[in-house]
Amino acid sequence: MADLPRPAIRRPISITVLSLSFFVVLALTPVVLPVLVLVDLATRSSMRRSRIWVLYLGVLGNEGLGTWTALAMTAFHAGRLDRPLAQERFHRLMVGWGARHLNNLRRFAGLRWVVENPEEVERANSIVLARHASHADAVLPILLFGNVAGHNVRYTLKDDLQWSPAMDIVGNRLPHVFVDRTPSAASPLNDRITELATGVDDHTVAVIFPEGTFYTPERLDRAATRIAETRPELEETVRSLRHLLPPRPAGTLALMEGAPDADLVLVAHEGMEPFGDLADIHANLPLTEPVQVRLWRIPRVEVPTDEDEFVTWLLDRWIDMDRWIDQRVTERRRDGRTPAAAGAREFRA
Repeated sequence: MADLPRPAIRRPISITVLSLSFFVVLALTPVVLPVLVLVDLATRSSMRRSRIWVLYLGVLGNEGLGTWTALAMTAFHAGRLDRPLAQERFHRLMVGWGARHLNNLRRFAGLRWVVENPEEVERANSIVLARHASHADAVLPILLFGNVAGHNVRYTLKDDLQWSPAMDIVGNRLPHVFVDRTPSAASPLNDRITELATGVDDHTVAVIFPEGTFYTPERLDRAATRIAETRPELEETVRSLRHLLPPRPAGTLALMEGAPDADLVLVAHEGMEPFGDLADIHANLPLTEPVQVRLWRIPRVEVPTDEDEFVTWLLDRWIDMDRWIDQRVTERRRDGRTPAAAGAREFRA
């Protein structure tokens, strides 16, 4: 992937495109939305077209609000951006930005999160390894650990997300790390990821998406072929995955190096697959069943310290997650819904 333009070039482009898009959609709304409502009523499509238009307007509006607020805060705290007060305010802005996105998705797309074991979000000092099946699930850790539990949340994110100006500005004001999709074990970015994890404490979690991107059969095949070149004994295990891509261990290992006492928390969910891309969103709105979420907390003393052993161990945990997802999928297909586990709780932003 080509390097991103530097901020002085990238941000004027992304902010201009965002602002123009918002005002164009807003100006067209009084004309377009009534037509979409009539079409939805005529086709009995659960107001799908209208929902998508309003959702798109809400996303653009929230991005704009986050962007211009971040710019104003940057000017206000100029020269003091690294001080605790500025960092706290930027973190609150990030959590609020994520909460508004999730509220828009709940209102207009029917997105709800039901967590089987909600008590696991109460403790920080954790490295969070989350499934990545859509653009929307990137803000799930903000909801669980930031908005609900009140912890500081630090992210390892894909660098192309910096084309979102709100994420670009806020993400680079806070101690997040932007990386390319497929960092190698020797990547110099791993030093930055390790440094990111040194701030993990009883009030902080570090988040990473070890798959790197969304699952497709083609990506799984490429991943299995790549793994077979160095660890042929793992190829068959990788190919047994039905819903997940195998985790890339380099970023997780870098986080573990920086936070040697932090637990590992794995986050799986089932039901976000319809949000993989815009075509999927259009075809599946609104969601009628909540997204099921399950967390596994592994005390650090139970995590292998040898790198080769850790790679195998992490893949085994991913197999466990894949089986849990497969069970939820089977239940949903069989019964038309997924029964809520005892003690499950719906989380809202």
